[in-house]
Amino acid sequence: IKQAKLNNVPADNIQRAIKRASEASVGDFTEGTFEAYGFGGASLVINVLTDNNNRASADVKSAVGKLNGKIAESGSVLFMYDRKGKIEVPVVLDEEELMMGAIDAGVDDMELIEGEEEGTSIVYTDPKDAFLMLEAVHSLGQANAKMSLCYVSKAPVECTEEDFEKNMQIVDALEDLEDVDSVEHNMSN
Repeated sequence: IKQAKLNNVPADNIQRAIKRASEASVGDFTEGTFEAYGFGGASLVINVLTDNNNRASADVKSAVGKLNGKIAESGSVLFMYDRKGKIEVPVVLDEEELMMGAIDAGVDDMELIEGEEEGTSIVYTDPKDAFLMLEAVHSLGQANAKMSLCYVSKAPVECTEEDFEKNMQIVDALEDLEDVDSVEHNMSN
């Protein structure tokens, strides 16, 4: 719940997730990944957490199809992405200080970039080191840092404005689905 609030997840989504989790045993939930193509060379990786694989599959395929995207064969999109640990920090971090903290925490490799919002930072690392990296960021006094696992495009594509808008409609429709946890894409614009 704390992580969801830090990620600005709407309260009704949090309550719905709590309700679903309390109605079913934890073992009933499974993770899944769908791959899709959008417009202008864009690809999408859709991560789901569901208690009903058939419903999740039908919902994802329907949302993509209604907006003229195409569900891809398994593996045809994922090879274009790297799985990464992602730490989002609400301040600009000093790279040297972060590197020292990472080394002290036992993290072998990390990448610091400017966040999407001004005055923020994003740290990418190997998924196995994500928690250690989060602890390193916390040790620098950044208790509000958020950690997640994500897919990062190896080769971002720039779409036309029109294609970008169509692709974002697909992303928005997918993110509105109950079982969709996250949607990653390779658009650079």
